[in-house]
Amino acid sequence: MSLEESSIDPSWWADAFADADDDGPRRVVELASMRIADLAKVAPAGSLQSELLTALHLATSAMLRPEDWDEPFKPMMMWDGQRSALPDDLNGTQLDLLRRTLPLVEQRPMRARLADVLWMADRSDHTMLGLAIDSYRAASLEPDTWHRTGHTEWQRAVELARRRGRAELARLQEMSDTLLARVLSGDLSDGFVLCDMSDILKRCATMEAAERTALAAKFVELAADAADAADAAEDKARLSRHLERTAQQWLATVDDQGGLHASVERVAELYVAEAEERLAAGSGAALAADHFLEKAIATLRTLPRSYRLQQGHDQRLKDLRQRLDDSREHALESMMRITTDPIDLTEAVAETRRRVSGLAKFDALVAMATIYPLTDVARARAQAEELAEGSLRHLLGNVTYSSDGRKVASSDGALDHAEAAIQSDMIRGLQMTAGIVATGFIIPAHEVVTFEHRYDLGFLQRVCVESPLVPPGHEDLWARGLRHGLNGDFASAAAVLIPQMEQLVRGVLKRRGVHTLFVDSYGVESEKSLPSLLAMSETAQILGESLQFELQAMLVDQHGPNLRHNTAHGLLDDNQAWSASSLYVWWLCVRLVIVPLWSMTRSPDDEASDDGDAPAPPADASGTPSPQ
Repeated sequence: MSLEESSIDPSWWADAFADADDDGPRRVVELASMRIADLAKVAPAGSLQSELLTALHLATSAMLRPEDWDEPFKPMMMWDGQRSALPDDLNGTQLDLLRRTLPLVEQRPMRARLADVLWMADRSDHTMLGLAIDSYRAASLEPDTWHRTGHTEWQRAVELARRRGRAELARLQEMSDTLLARVLSGDLSDGFVLCDMSDILKRCATMEAAERTALAAKFVELAADAADAADAAEDKARLSRHLERTAQQWLATVDDQGGLHASVERVAELYVAEAEERLAAGSGAALAADHFLEKAIATLRTLPRSYRLQQGHDQRLKDLRQRLDDSREHALESMMRITTDPIDLTEAVAETRRRVSGLAKFDALVAMATIYPLTDVARARAQAEELAEGSLRHLLGNVTYSSDGRKVASSDGALDHAEAAIQSDMIRGLQMTAGIVATGFIIPAHEVVTFEHRYDLGFLQRVCVESPLVPPGHEDLWARGLRHGLNGDFASAAAVLIPQMEQLVRGVLKRRGVHTLFVDSYGVESEKSLPSLLAMSETAQILGESLQFELQAMLVDQHGPNLRHNTAHGLLDDNQAWSASSLYVWWLCVRLVIVPLWSMTRSPDDEASDDGDAPAPPADASGTPSPQ
């Protein structure tokens, strides 16, 4: 089919970008693609207009994931083994049609997307690569555009330039200069945008030491401004901490150890100050204050021991730990329990979708993380005992086999082994419950939350940094594991997060003064593994009986999925990696990260004004273990 540009009318797709501002289309290109699809349906069948609009829809409907170099375009929706359109669906004729159309496209985001798609189809076309980079980096650096499209587009522009190497050094330097100037001219109203820009700057061209020093000084200044304004707005204290952490990254590059240590001290004191504000608000804020104190302790402990001794921080740490001990009972009393009557699964799905829909980005994660309560261990035991009454099954014992035919667990019959049989039944019951919860609650919540919100890696990294249970130095791994699950890749999420659970549990126990080492006959000290950690009596006291039971049942008990063992030893096969158990454990990880952070940021007024549409509180105390 031979077509001329003159026969293509830009008005065909103009209505898809009806909402515009000075920077160009307000509507992001993926959402505009939905309108383009509607326009294609009403275009004359078989016409050039219909063919072009169909090609534009295929090229623009996917979501851009700039951090994934191999597959930067992801389906907007996936369901029942199907997916929405991707650029890979374009045929040669449609690609040629898009090349002819591109010079007529005035909408910058759409022009960037088309150039990127055409370059992906032919990576030798450096003209298209340059056009994609220039169109992406033309996005405004102001907060409104940045949050909608700019962050993703600038990430993609920098990644495209970096991957090409020396040929794009000039563009890369220009982008670096632009971002540097924008950060240095920024103010407190830019909020977390400047932290995002700093992350991108680190991937740009090499900067001089003077520029890195200037960036560090700028973020220290902004952090001080945010700390001063913390009384006027809740999020300013959190912003101040993130600005300080961004400053620390630049201070480290110029080896300013004094400035780096001072910044860490300020972050710790910000946590302490916020804890004191929550305590002053009344006993209902004890839980939030507890978590802020925990973060203060964890932050101070990152300082070198010699420096802590010199500055008297070890005494400060002792004082903070004592305050934690004093507030722990109040914190536990502030937790709430949710119980529900049994419901039909169809109604559960509908209710789940309603509860998580229409919420803000973080609140949606809270709602998903608390969409179902953890196991009531006493009730589960009572049910198992009731089922055992009058039954001969426990007298005969039972055997558990793995999916590849191995005998992985067994329990002897007879009455003197009744406790082991009851425990086995409880674990099997949880595994069945996990399947129901995954189908009726987690999957519907996941579909709604990920459709309504885009959770980029930077956002999840900030969440993990703030969360009191994520071990220091493991925040990026946890963020990536959570993001795999939010993207629907639960197999990768399991591979990343299940090994991380061991260090999380170990860290919680250590912060409460529990000895987690064992010494062999030669005096060699080794860390206890997850099964040993979960079997300790202190674990149930600290994590809570419900969470301890679920982690043991899902991760380490051979009567259950035994996900930790199978993951660690390469026995996790495709079926189990994509099973309801794997999904359920990912959801537990989301809960461990999100619920404590939600509790930290929740004010007493929020607690007093709960209604049915608010994010659900933790089901019980075990949902938010309180580490020291």
